Formats: sequence, structure tokens, C-alpha cells
Amino acid sequence: MLAPTLIWQYWLPVFLLPLGIGLVIAKESNRRLAGKVLLILLAIAIIAQPSPLDTSIEGWSLHLLISLIGPIAAMLFGVWFTLFSGPIPVAPLPRSVRPFGFILMILSAAWFAWMLFEARPSIDGVGNPWWQHFVTSFLTALVVVAGFATAFALIMGDSRFKEASVMASISIASFILLIYLLAEGTTSDDPVFWRSASWGALGDLGGMLFGSGLALMLFITFVWLGEKRMGVPDPVEPLNEQETAIVSDIISTNTGVDE
Repeated sequence: MLAPTLIWQYWLPVFLLPLGIGLVIAKESNRRLAGKVLLILLAIAIIAQPSPLDTSIEGWSLHLLISLIGPIAAMLFGVWFTLFSGPIPVAPLPRSVRPFGFILMILSAAWFAWMLFEARPSIDGVGNPWWQHFVTSFLTALVVVAGFATAFALIMGDSRFKEASVMASISIASFILLIYLLAEGTTSDDPVFWRSASWGALGDLGGMLFGSGLALMLFITFVWLGEKRMGVPDPVEPLNEQETAIVSDIISTNTGVDE
């Protein structure tokens, strides 16, 4: 049976986390404020948990998340600097920060590799039991997602060979690393344990595909129901002579061609 502290200071914040994120990204200022307050309260509740991290599965999962804050933050800021310093019209950053974004992404990958091969997350010499499961699930998801992104960029994109090459490289590199772990292991873990953890990754992948498919079906269903309830729109009346003259004047002004 779960301890009351785990229910109130772990599982309840986990369930309320999507609500807080949704409120933070809302358009209304009062909802954004409520979301920020909720996220702060959830963080305080989790941090104030009295139980040691190595005494429960929930504590180990928090330890894993804390261990990954560094590489995750470096990757997120690197992607942000790289994307928003390019030729985009939405909140562009100076072009000079783009190399710094690439450096942060390389730092994140190197940090993760160092944790994988040399410094597995542990407490007092006891390795985190979630680490192998996380790594195998993460690499498997990268192989699948980057592979689909490559195919999507080639099929649906226009002159997206560069982006497709990057996605294909990520998918292939993740696959090679996953096979290496299953065959050779690391300095701290035998390959037998990696192969055992890989079976759990199949369940995660199946859940991801099932959840994505279900979300897509629900989205299509709601769109179909909304359009069905709207009914057939009324026919649009043709332009009268005055409206036609106004449209012709606008076209000739912007194109320099008399209509």
C-alpha cells in the first residue's frame, strides 16, 4: 500500500502537472498566473517529501529526473537558440547566438554519453534501477521518431534533404548505440541487464504508438463532430458592381496592372 506522503507529494503532483502546464500556456493572464502558482506549489510539495530518495520506486524516479536536469536543460536551450536565431518571423534571436546553440546541443550529447558509460546515476554506490529502462526506451523512441521524421521530410517536404539527413543520422546513431549496449554493455552494467531492460522498452513503444493513435482518432472525431454540428454554410452572394470596383482598384494598386 502506498504511503500517504507518496500519494500527496508525488502522485498527486504528477497528475496535476499537465493541468499546470496547460494553464501556463493559456492566453488569459489570470490563467497563466494560476498555472505558475500551481507549478510552484507542485514543486514545493515534491521537494518537501520527507522520505529518502532511495527508499521507494517513486524516489528513484525523482532521482533520475534530477540527474537528467543538466543535459535536458542544455539540449532545450541549444534547440531554442538554434531554431529561433534562424530566418523566422516569430520572436527571432540574434544570429550570433546560433553557434552557442549548437555548442549546447553537443554539450548535452556529451554529458549524456558520459553518464551512460562512466557515471551512471547512483546514491551511495547503488545504481538507479530506472536508468537502464530509461536509456533503452529513450533510444528506441529516437530510432522510431527520427525515422518517421525522415520519411515525412522526404515525402511531404520541399527541398528538405538537409533536414531529412539530420533526422536519419539521429535515427541511425541511436540504433547503433542501442545495439552496442545490448551486445557489449557499459563499464558499470553487463549487457545481460541491458537486454533485460530492452523488453520494457517494447512496452513503452507500444504504449506510445497506442496513445498517439488514440489521440489522433479523438482529434479527428472531435473535428468531425464539430463540423457536423455547424451545418452547411449559407451560399455566398456574388459581388455587386461597387464591390467589384473596389476589388479591382486594390488589385491594380498592388500589382500595377489594370483590371
